[in-house]
Amino acid sequence: MHRHLEKENREKYFKTLGVDSGRVVTADLIHGANVVGVSGQEGGIMVTKTDGLVTDTRGLLLTATAADCFLLYFYDPLKNVVGIAHAGWRGLLAGIVENTIAGLTQSFGVAPQDLLVSISPGIRGCHFEISPADKEKFKEYSQFVLERSGKVFVDLPGILRIKLLDKGISAKHIEDSEICTHCHEKEYFSYRRDKPKDVQVQIGYIGLI
Repeated sequence: MHRHLEKENREKYFKTLGVDSGRVVTADLIHGANVVGVSGQEGGIMVTKTDGLVTDTRGLLLTATAADCFLLYFYDPLKNVVGIAHAGWRGLLAGIVENTIAGLTQSFGVAPQDLLVSISPGIRGCHFEISPADKEKFKEYSQFVLERSGKVFVDLPGILRIKLLDKGISAKHIEDSEICTHCHEKEYFSYRRDKPKDVQVQIGYIGLI
């Protein structure tokens, strides 16, 4: 999908929700670990070279897309701060979880134990296959590397959860959808399953009313 069509479709979608596109901020994903704090000045724009957005501005909607990668939603009900992060395997290993939490704590004084975190649908250990050569990249998380029938799979949500806990997020504050995008063909796009010629993605969003 061409960028202008993607933008047009996004604007149409939010219009159906009664949301002014000038209040929507979108992460222009690079499968990395960069996180940006945004305010009303960024409303209506796409923030380049970032996979995470954080804000304390009311009425601003933070958005990101995914088609197998995970989206993480962060909310601190005490500080009234939100964040969204796109966590593919590359970003996960590069530190997107740690950087998003750091962005929330350093910019807004959020205490990690107060954060509520939701993990979106994404590709899970049942289908996330990697090459044997890439197995070394996950050596720190060997308990989440699964071998079946001569193939290697990785439980990405398991790694996500460990990283969240290590940064001080309470286990009772983590909500996991437990849905695999690859398994649920009727409900979700999956890049690995469909291998589409054009971009087909889910959109996720979070904001403060």
